[in-house]
Amino acid sequence: MRRFFLLLFFFLIELHFSLNAASPVKLVAKPSKLEVKKGEKFDVQLTMTFDGHWYSYSLVEVIGPDGLGPMPTVISAEPKNLVEIIGKVKEPKPKKKFDKAFEIEVLYHKGTVNFIVPLVAKKDLNFAKDKVKIIANMQLCEEERCLPPEDYSAIVSNDIYASSEKEVLENEIDTVSKNIVENPLDTVKENITEVAAAKSQPKSELEKKKEQGILSFLWFSMTAGALALLTPCVFPMVPITVSFFTKRAEKNKGKGLRDALVYAFGIIFTFTGLGFLFSILFGASGIQDFTSSPWVNFVIALIFIVFAYSLFGAFELQIPTSITNKLNQKSMQGEGIFSVILMGLTFSLASFSCTGPLVAAALVSAASGEWFYPIISMLGFSTVLAAPFFLLALFPTALSSLPRAGGWMNNIKVVLGFLVIAATLKFLNNAFADWGIGLSREIFIAIWVACLSLATLYILGIFKMSHDAPIDSVSPTRLTFAILFASISLYVATGFFSSSMGFLEAFLPAPETTSNVVGTAQTEQKWFDNIEQAKIEARNSNKLILLDFTGKHCPNCRLMERNIFTLPEVAAKLNELVKVKLITDLREEPYISNKKYQMEHFNSVAIPFYVLMNADGKVINQIAFTTNKDEFLKFLNSK
Repeated sequence: MRRFFLLLFFFLIELHFSLNAASPVKLVAKPSKLEVKKGEKFDVQLTMTFDGHWYSYSLVEVIGPDGLGPMPTVISAEPKNLVEIIGKVKEPKPKKKFDKAFEIEVLYHKGTVNFIVPLVAKKDLNFAKDKVKIIANMQLCEEERCLPPEDYSAIVSNDIYASSEKEVLENEIDTVSKNIVENPLDTVKENITEVAAAKSQPKSELEKKKEQGILSFLWFSMTAGALALLTPCVFPMVPITVSFFTKRAEKNKGKGLRDALVYAFGIIFTFTGLGFLFSILFGASGIQDFTSSPWVNFVIALIFIVFAYSLFGAFELQIPTSITNKLNQKSMQGEGIFSVILMGLTFSLASFSCTGPLVAAALVSAASGEWFYPIISMLGFSTVLAAPFFLLALFPTALSSLPRAGGWMNNIKVVLGFLVIAATLKFLNNAFADWGIGLSREIFIAIWVACLSLATLYILGIFKMSHDAPIDSVSPTRLTFAILFASISLYVATGFFSSSMGFLEAFLPAPETTSNVVGTAQTEQKWFDNIEQAKIEARNSNKLILLDFTGKHCPNCRLMERNIFTLPEVAAKLNELVKVKLITDLREEPYISNKKYQMEHFNSVAIPFYVLMNADGKVINQIAFTTNKDEFLKFLNSK
């Protein structure tokens, strides 16, 4: 079993890496000079060489009469603390052809093409040692197919490009002006007023704590960890943790403290290590991209289902001798610490989608090359996050040491098994939703009601598992728990009538409603999914704009949308704004560009994340996840 899980984990890592593997295009980046002083302007030549018949679209967006067109290429530079693109990226004159799918003339590049990227250094740079990355987000196509838009990058080399290579034509495109508009992201980058407004915002709380010293910063991180315990991603891990260590307490007598410590430190170090490592390798949202993968969610769900079935007593079957002779029997039975470490790793992966703005800020800093404060913040955050689960891991051991614990400990395990199945449904449905077979709200609630109802019947002794002793009478304790589970089951059943279920709404699919959303149906109010369209609407209506950076698999986002947005006073204020909903947790366009926009303009990858701005792009205020109605209303009323 240990080797199986180990191979499974490395398969997931390899699967994630393969998504970013070699492609039909090669990128080479060369600077105009090897050493650059802080504040000095310089150029980088980005050479793209396309294989065979492959091509990519121009930097200029071409839009047909129906408002559709191919995805333009977007060029950016990282890390943001070293360089910044200034001005317009120069590209050679693109080729033209008529595209039957869009029924317009499209602009594209193939073969070998050179782009000039104008940059300014934020620090003294020496490309012999400093690593700067040029990234092209583009869609690769050939005659019969197109790949999904993806990031392709090149590290700026320490080999400057020759002067003869600097002769790159700027955009000399003679087409009907109505059919071509500038790339919205490039336009935003060049809008000096908007960029300056974003940078002139008051310092974040995180930056203020850094200036106050390491102890203040660490305390702030630990406080954020305590608040994270109230988020939906952590809640499913409560029954799963108790059930896992309840099962172990049967065989590992006297090892409860060791297992609890291993579990807690496993959470701390995998949470910190994975977050930091993925941020360095794949950018600030690397770990979030990984944990939002449908395959990762599916495997997490399978692991938890295995735990649930073991609690039901389904794994009393003997392991074949041929297998036990080859593998360590102790590890196969889960008595070693590897399964505990795996549980800590699973906890970290399951909780990253609810980590909040502090961890998001730390990941951004890590992706930019900073390491001290990101590690300190992640350690402080995860230590407090792990502390209650250390106690939960100890709890089953304490119970098992009580007199005559055997019989009712079996009953507790089975009841916990039903709770684990209910908690696992969130991860399973995340995967199903990405594969287009997501469960409806009604089916989701029905499974929850079934789990709670079966737990109620089991507690009353109406049915039993194979390893249970018969129940002669129902004790007051059993009756109390049966009433509790029956009451919860009835409360959950109210969700069939689209009644708000408070905290539980974070886990449920959205109810099917008739909405008037522009672009993406999310709530009953009118929402745009394009910033430029929202600016036009804001100018015409003289309203402010609300940007809602959200995610498809974001429980905190669901809490905000169903428990805060629907409040009468909040809904009334939202009606006074032009609203834009930008999904950022999917690896396809336009969601990749949404994430880049958030990162480049607000230095954050946190979701949910809300920005209030005017029609000219001037930022008025911003706020992250909060369930405090008054705090959110104060934000909406900012002037």
